[in-house]
Amino acid sequence: MEGIRAINIVGESGTGKTRTVEFIVKKLAEEGKKVGTVKHIHSNDFSLDRKGKDTWRHLKAGASLVMAVTESEIITIKRIETKSISYEDLMRVFEGQTDYLVIEGFKEMKPSGSTIRILCISEQKQIEAFIKNFGKPDLIVSYNIKGLKEVNGIPVIFMPDEAERLYKVLKERV
Repeated sequence: MEGIRAINIVGESGTGKTRTVEFIVKKLAEEGKKVGTVKHIHSNDFSLDRKGKDTWRHLKAGASLVMAVTESEIITIKRIETKSISYEDLMRVFEGQTDYLVIEGFKEMKPSGSTIRILCISEQKQIEAFIKNFGKPDLIVSYNIKGLKEVNGIPVIFMPDEAERLYKVLKERV
């Protein structure tokens, strides 16, 4: 998994995680890089599958992995226990298929040594709370706190004004 470079975007709801993911994915894709993404969804009830549909029936019958193929997509559904999933497990799924893996969420998960972690914030107090509970991120991104350049030695990037700075710093560290 040395070939995949992982970037983890974390933060509370409404802090700009998805916008940050979109920006990073777009920039990497424009450079011709193959990018995969993972989105952590905090719901036991969420599924792309629908009760009663054929793929649902396949899983209910005991299939551990189901693939649905349309004219323009391939969708795989794998039923597994995810409470103990690791960054390495996520990266293994993308191994050989992507250059970069951008992971949105999973703040509770301990990042692998090479993963760059970006904390998105809407209030400065979120920084200390995150550090106390999950450790220091590599970068901090804010869409609404202008003028903050660094906190505890961690660069703070104001988006979208400093988008190119974010990408430059990210490319230097990844």
